[in-house]
Amino acid sequence: MAHIKLGSPEPTRSQRGCAQSNRCRRLLILVSVVGVALAVGLAVSLTIFAVRRPRHAPGDRPSAGRGPTEAIARACGVTRYPALCASELTALPGAAAAGDADLVPMSLDATCRRVADALSNVTALAVGAPAAAACRDDCLELLDVAGELLERSVRAVAASPANSTDGAAAAHTNDDDVMSWLSAALTYYDTCHDSLQQVGSDEDGDRRRVKAQMLEYLTNLGEHLSNSLAIFKALGTTPKVDDDVRFPPRWVNHSDRRLLVAAAADMVPDMVVAKDGSGMHLSISDAVEAAPEYSSRRVVIYVTAGVYTENVMIGRAKTNLMLVGAGAGETEVVGWRSVQDGFKTFHTATVSVLGDGFMMRNMTMENSAGPAKQQAVALLMSGDHAVAYRCAVLGYQDTLYAHAQRHFYRECEVAGTVDVVWGNAAAVLQNCTLRARRPLPGQKNTVTAQGRTDPNQSTGISLHRCRLVPAPELAAGRTYLGRPWKPYARVVYMMSYMAEHVAAGGWLAWDASARAPDSTVYYGEYQNCGPGAAVAGRLAWPGHRVIMLEAEAMEFTVGRFIGGDSWLPPTGVAFVAGLTA
Repeated sequence: MAHIKLGSPEPTRSQRGCAQSNRCRRLLILVSVVGVALAVGLAVSLTIFAVRRPRHAPGDRPSAGRGPTEAIARACGVTRYPALCASELTALPGAAAAGDADLVPMSLDATCRRVADALSNVTALAVGAPAAAACRDDCLELLDVAGELLERSVRAVAASPANSTDGAAAAHTNDDDVMSWLSAALTYYDTCHDSLQQVGSDEDGDRRRVKAQMLEYLTNLGEHLSNSLAIFKALGTTPKVDDDVRFPPRWVNHSDRRLLVAAAADMVPDMVVAKDGSGMHLSISDAVEAAPEYSSRRVVIYVTAGVYTENVMIGRAKTNLMLVGAGAGETEVVGWRSVQDGFKTFHTATVSVLGDGFMMRNMTMENSAGPAKQQAVALLMSGDHAVAYRCAVLGYQDTLYAHAQRHFYRECEVAGTVDVVWGNAAAVLQNCTLRARRPLPGQKNTVTAQGRTDPNQSTGISLHRCRLVPAPELAAGRTYLGRPWKPYARVVYMMSYMAEHVAAGGWLAWDASARAPDSTVYYGEYQNCGPGAAVAGRLAWPGHRVIMLEAEAMEFTVGRFIGGDSWLPPTGVAFVAGLTA
């Protein structure tokens, strides 16, 4: 459904391939060092394992003359692809001596090598036409991010107070972090795969050739990612930190509380953007470009009132960035890109956020393409631990793309028609207003389109204490709570107000076939109110749940679902960690 283009400046294709290979070599060394602490015999095996093997052909399986050990059989028994898992792990050096805990880093590292091999193959793929090059380059970026997230996961699994050189890093990491990163790695792979599937049979020959070759390079990669996610979920071994001594994440500091709650007049930003020339920059993009890369402190850009017609890209290197406006409706960023204008969905976003630790307050982001232009994203969020506070996100189809990792939206207004909030992040919208606008004739509004592809992904959309209301021009009964973009879609509405525009059936099938989704979806409703909240007329889908137990609803709160009680307090944003204050 989407391509991706990450922020600039980015490394060249050859540099990306080298970086990914070096990254996985470092991981192999790291796993070997940890093995020394575990057992001498396993350390020897892992040292052998740490030598980079030659690149294998797509889909190749190392031969093994032995069956899986009991530990491997147990580990692979929790996966969706147990035969592939057993074949992979059994063939690894050191597998015969590996216990349950040892198989976690071994599985992650083997999957990282698979990603590196795919990245290397794709990098070497010759292309001709610009469209074919764009098709390849989008997946290069996506695979590189997946490899980076796997690296982060392996480091977290290896860390402990005894062997970590960064005690703070160890303290800030827990199993929820690794689950989020591995879930996101699979999401990045899925986005690459989906983008390739968009290449039709009627397109030019070079692009179709690139599609076929890249799909070959990706053979079984999604299954390997899924297996590693399942093994970690069952056997996760990151250091546990008591809630009483848990520190806020490294990318957040206590001064953020002052920044987020301070009035503009009291704030001392790093940069000021003003259309009249009174600031340091005339455009938001220029200020973002000037911001330091991989910042360990909060970098604040204050954007004065005005309408900024631009597409803002906040790349992966722009960490800990904060945009503060004069108010939603006062500071407005407006774009116009859409699928109908020839852009891939990922490229349509008015504001794209890929860097971790991003925060924004008091701004409007709008895609003005209109309902007839189909997919046209206003805000794309892909970085981890992202916060939007008192913002407006306005569009029509695909308004808010919550792509990957963990996000929190508080007191925001999100307006649109079809698939207003979509993607595969772990996203909580709290005290937000979801405003349904008038769709095209024959269209039906859907508030969500969640994209969870694997039952072990810690992703979904939770709407807590929100308001679902119609725009004045919208007729009643034409808006649905969501439709399942992917087979394990997960959406929960809790303690929210639903106006009369919500259809009695509540939920909608993905396409015109009107076939009920598989029982793998999870659509929950808990203690909602208003004329559209009556559950008696909801469609009798096996995946729909009227949640009766508070304990079940608690799993989708800010504290449980995105771990917000550990990283949101220093930001100063108001939030309710549980169901009630």
